[in-house]
Amino acid sequence: MNLLDGKVAFVTGAGQGLGEGAAHALAADGAAVVLADIAPAKVQRVCDDLTAAGHDVLPVTCDVRDRASVDTAVAAAVAEFGRLDILINNAMTCRFVPFDEATADDLLDAYESSVLGTFNCMKASFPHLRERGGKVVNFGSSAGTEGVVNMATYAAAKEGVRGLTKAVATEWGRYGITVNVIVPTGSSPAWERVKAGLSAEELDKMLERPIKRMGHPVDDIGRIVVFLSSPYSDYMTGRTLFADGGRSTFR
Repeated sequence: MNLLDGKVAFVTGAGQGLGEGAAHALAADGAAVVLADIAPAKVQRVCDDLTAAGHDVLPVTCDVRDRASVDTAVAAAVAEFGRLDILINNAMTCRFVPFDEATADDLLDAYESSVLGTFNCMKASFPHLRERGGKVVNFGSSAGTEGVVNMATYAAAKEGVRGLTKAVATEWGRYGITVNVIVPTGSSPAWERVKAGLSAEELDKMLERPIKRMGHPVDDIGRIVVFLSSPYSDYMTGRTLFADGGRSTFR
C-alpha cells in the first residue's frame, strides 16, 4: 500500500522543474495528481509521461494570479476525481537581476505569481481540504531565509509565502489541515537561470553544502513533498522544512 492511495493532489507549476518532480513523486506514492500550469504544452508533456507510467492525472491550464482561473481549475479537479486532499503551491515567475536593476514591476510580478497565487489556490481549495483534513505544502526559498545575489524580489516574495503559511496554519489547524513550507534547492530550469547570472565565486558559494550535489527534483525534493502530504506529518504545521543538502544555516 502506498502512502497516498486514494488521495488527490493539486500541483501548481507542474509543467517543469520542482513542480514536475513533486507531481511524479506524489503519483508514485499513489495520489491522483492534477497538473496545473500556465503553459498547456509543458503540462501536457508531464501528463503524457505520468499517464504512460499508469498514473491517474488531469492536466489543467491555470494562471494562479487570476482567482477565476484557479476556481475553474479546482472545480475541474473535483469534478474529475470527486475530492481534493493535497495542495502543492509551487508556481512562480520572476526575473533574476541585481537589485539596482530590479523594477517595481519585477516586485509586483514576483508577489502576484507567488504570494497572491498561493493565496488564491488556498482560498479556492479550502472548502475541499476542510472536508477530510487536508495538506498544504508551499514552496519557499533560501533566497529569502539567507539572501542570494540577484534575487531580491524573489526573496521578498518567497518570505511573504512563509508568513502567509504560518498565519494560515494557526487558523486551519482546527479543521485538521496542516500548512507547511519546503525550502528546496534542486535542479530545475529556474536554477539554470540563477546560475547564468552568477560569477564563478558566487556559484561556488551557492554550491557549498555537506551533501555535495543539488537535489534531484523527484528523489530528493519530491519525496519530502510526499512526506509533508502524508499522515506522517500530521503533527507538523506552520513549519519550514529545508531540503537543501545541509546548505542552510537558518534556524
